[in-house]
Parts: sequence; C-alpha cells; structure tokens
Amino acid sequence: MCGIIAYAGSEPVTPILVSGLRTLEYRGYDSAGIGVQNGDGKSAVTRALGVDDLAEAVSGQDWNGGAEPTVGIAHTRWATHGGVTIPNAHPHTSAEGRVAVVHNGIVENYIALRTELSDAGYLFSSETDTEVIAHLIARRVESGESLAAAVRCAARRIQGASSFVATSAAEPGVIVGVRLGNAGGIVVGIGDGFNLLASDVLAILPHTDLVVYLRSGEMASITASGAEYSDLSGMVLERSPARISRNFEAAARGEYPHFMAKEIAEQPEAVSSAMRRRVDFENGVVDLPELPYTDDEIRLIDRVILSGMGTSLHSCMYGAQMIEAVTGIPAQAENASELRYRSTSLNERTLVISVTQSGETADTLAAMDLATQSGAKQIALVEAEGTQATLVADGTLYLGAGQEIGVASTKTMMCSLTVLYQLAVYLGIHRGTLSAKRAIKLVSDLSRLPGLIAEMIDDDDHCEQLAHDRLGDKRHLLYLGRGALHPVAMEGALKMKELAYIHAEGYPAGEMKHGPIALISDDMPTVALAPQGALYDKMVGNINEVKARGGEVIALATYGDTTMPGLTDEVLWVPEAPEWIVPMITLIPMQQLAYHTSVALGHNPDKPRNLAKSVTVE
Repeated sequence: MCGIIAYAGSEPVTPILVSGLRTLEYRGYDSAGIGVQNGDGKSAVTRALGVDDLAEAVSGQDWNGGAEPTVGIAHTRWATHGGVTIPNAHPHTSAEGRVAVVHNGIVENYIALRTELSDAGYLFSSETDTEVIAHLIARRVESGESLAAAVRCAARRIQGASSFVATSAAEPGVIVGVRLGNAGGIVVGIGDGFNLLASDVLAILPHTDLVVYLRSGEMASITASGAEYSDLSGMVLERSPARISRNFEAAARGEYPHFMAKEIAEQPEAVSSAMRRRVDFENGVVDLPELPYTDDEIRLIDRVILSGMGTSLHSCMYGAQMIEAVTGIPAQAENASELRYRSTSLNERTLVISVTQSGETADTLAAMDLATQSGAKQIALVEAEGTQATLVADGTLYLGAGQEIGVASTKTMMCSLTVLYQLAVYLGIHRGTLSAKRAIKLVSDLSRLPGLIAEMIDDDDHCEQLAHDRLGDKRHLLYLGRGALHPVAMEGALKMKELAYIHAEGYPAGEMKHGPIALISDDMPTVALAPQGALYDKMVGNINEVKARGGEVIALATYGDTTMPGLTDEVLWVPEAPEWIVPMITLIPMQQLAYHTSVALGHNPDKPRNLAKSVTVE
C-alpha cells in the first residue's frame, strides 16, 4: 500500500527520504513525492511517477539558500481517488503551501468536506481525498492553533481508516503523525539527535532500532530532539520505545535475480524459524505459550472461523480442513471482506483465527472487530510485530518468515501453513481429541518439511523449462485440486495472475464438469494437482475428462507414479510425503511456475502491476 517516511534532524534530509522511499517501493505504488520545509515559509514539494524520477528531480535542488533542510516528509502513492498523475501525487499542501500532508487510507466523507472547504474559499488542485486533510489543518493553523491541535481537529472530522503525517511552516522543525483505524501503521523511530515517522519499520531500520508503534487514535509529534504522544482528546500518553531485531541487510537480493527467487529459496529456513521454540520433535509436543486459553476453554469451542484475504485466505482454507480433521471442531474459511458485512452467529464459543501477514489488512481487521463485538475468542497469525491485528487478538502467532520484499507472498504463505498445522495439533492435544501416538506422528511429519521443501526448490529446472516452452504463449490456465490441494490450486492460479498477467482459475476438481469444462481447449492448459493420496483415483478421472476434450495437462505427481507420464503432457514430480505436508511442498512448483513465466514474459515478478504488498483500504 502507500508508503510514508518523515525525518526531523540535523542530517541532509532529501537523501534520507529518497532512501526511505526506495525501501518502501516493495509495497507497490504508482507515484511518489517529497515535501521539505524551506526558508520562505512554505513546503517545497517535488512529485514524480517513480522514485527514480523523483530522486533525479530533487538531486542538486537548492532549498533554503543552500542549507540542506532538516525536516521533510515523503510518500509513495497507490491511487484510490483520482488517476495516476503528478497533481494527484503526495505530498498535498494548503493553497499557500504552508501545510503539507502525506496520507495512507481513504477519507470516506471527503466529498462533504471538499464541498464545505470549497464554499469557504479553499482551492483544490487535485482529485484526491487527501487534499481535504491539508486544508482542514491549514484552516485551524490559520486561526492560531498549534500543528498538533490542528491535526487532532482534522482527525476528528474525517471518517474512515487513515494514517497521515503533516508539517506546518508556522512550526519549523515539527512533524505530526496520526493513526485512525486500520489504514496501515505509523511507526516512530527514535534516534540520537533525530527522529522519524514511517509506515513501515523497514524504512526506519537503517537509522535506528528503537521504535514506537502508534495505536488507532494516537498521535506522535516529533522534532530532532524528541517525540511526544497524545490521543485525539489531547491527553498526553507515555510510550516507551522497543528495540526491534529485524535485520535490514536480509532484504538485499544477494545472488538472486529477483527478491521473489530469493524468498522462494528461503522457505526451508523460514519454516524452521516458524517451528522454533514451538515444536518439541523429541516428545511429539507443540507448545504455543502465546495463546491464553486453558484446556477447559479450548474444549468449550464449538466452531472455528478462519478469516483472510487473497493468499492468506488460501492458507485459511488449508487450516480449516486440517483443524476440523484433527480436532473434530467444525471449521470453515471465510473471506474477510464478506465476513465483516455478514450477520453471523459468532459467540464466546467461537474461535476466530485471522491470517494477515502484514497485520494491517483492512478487511481482516474489520472482521476481527466484528468478532470482538460478538465475544469470540481470537488468534492472529501475522509476520509484523506490533501491528493492529496483534493489538486486537487474544494471542498472536508470529509467522517467523522474515522480511518479504516481493509483493506476491511466497514464504509468508508457507509459514502461515506451517503455523496453522502447529495450531491444529496444539488444539487437538489440548482438546483431548488427538491421541499421543497421532500427535507424535504429526509432529514427526512436520520435522520433514524443511528438507522436503529444499528438495523441491532444488528441482526447479523443469518449472523454468515449462514456463518458457509451454506457458509463455498461453492466455488462460485452469488449476485443479481436491481436498487440501484445492486451496493450493487456487494459490497457483492467483500467483499466475499476479505475476504473469495470465488469466488463471483455481477450482476443486469435482467442480470442473459444472461449467469450466466448457473452456477446455488446446489454448487452455490444465494444471492438475494429482499426488498419491486418498483422492488420487478421482483426479485421474478428472484428467481423463480433460484429455478427452483435447486439453493439455501438466500434472503434479508423486515420484514413481507410472500412470501420469502416459496420461498427461508434462509431469512435475513431488516426493512422497505425509498427507498434510503434501499441500505445502506442492506449493513450491506453483510459485516457481508463476515466477518463471513472469520472467519469460519480461515482467518484474517483484513488483506486479496494480498490486500492493499490504492492502490497508477496502
């Protein structure tokens, strides 16, 4: 989603802001801009349609009579209101340029506010909702209020989830940031003689590892010498910085051509991290001390809802099947954007498991709010520490994937599946529905996962060949899977859409004859997930139905399968593995096929068009 970086200190500000924007590019954006305080009582604003163009535009600029400004704000925008144009890029300023604002989120009542401000004589130069914030703040500053008070007043006027950062020429050296709802976070970076605000801790890490995460309804006012915190009523808050341990250098691509290739390769290490300190392989036990529930409370759960969006929803689909199989509790996966608007029967006997890798996904957070109102128990699976989802949930299970720069999720999904697997075993043990013998077997199976993933990653050449030889000229693909492989088929289709811009659909294989079979042709290959298992014969039947209609089939099959080579056009092999591990290792070729097809078509798999890493607006 949109990215924010702001700096108050004594160092030259433009290199810091440009560097911060480069760090935030992975979130997805379509324009960028910088606003710095100068010596003539205004904010000098430069905008461009890319960070490279912006860096070139600000290089060598002479603000403040040659003295480098030390206070500035910058932004990468992902368009919601108004097209991708220079005038719509942030920062936005008041008519005189004395107030500058960068903003993430949506001002839902911006039309009414824009009308009110226009009637009062304020002029608008963009199509965005953000510009109303600049004018709301300016109106209060013009009446003699402090920047913090003006921001507080503007925050109370706007509706919808937003985070924004503002400066005012009336208060040189001051930057104020506020968080409202779940439109992405604001992180305060505490330095020695400088302070920062950012929407992502990665932009702060090059400068300091001391941070404060703002909660909804909180504000931070920073200068070079300090930071002050308050709520929207003006009450002063005491916030102590925490030291974070994430390693910025891990974001470097190293020997890999793309971050996505690096992150696919990091999955064995990532899942090992996701199991660290949780799984006792020797005794067949899973321990999740992050969860606050007693055994009696777990036994009272009579329904499990798993909620997520996109890749996280596919993780939920897998998790629902495994939790139901292991614990006997009815479990279902729900699209968070639908769950949040539905009348549900959630209650204190319901466990809601929210999967949101960023911890800031707007629809998932809204569904969590619904669960809170219903009195349901809540667990969040997230990667980022201190994010909104962690503040709402009763307990948080961190994924442990590490930094993921590629916009399309790879290792974070693998870690989501790994943590959901552990959660299913944990609930089964503490509910008393999983025997010690079965628990030991499931834990032993999980111990094989890093090695099996590594084996799959090493066998990448065939995926690359298929991408070049068979998929690069196709415009449609069908992915079929059954059982716990159905969500993997959906994820494979999603990855192909995201990265290669090829229309692809993932279906439960039994659904094929209820419509999709009409599309079968030599121009629409089918990727059939058909490893050995209880539903293998059913998949063979589906493949025969595709072949009978002239369709091309790429099958994923278990090593040693003698049927698939003669039945299908191509076979991608997977090693023999336990039932609930098979979907995880099958995920690898789904990622590799999409990655290599994207590269073959000349696309950048790290930055798919129109996509954002963290979707913080509805």
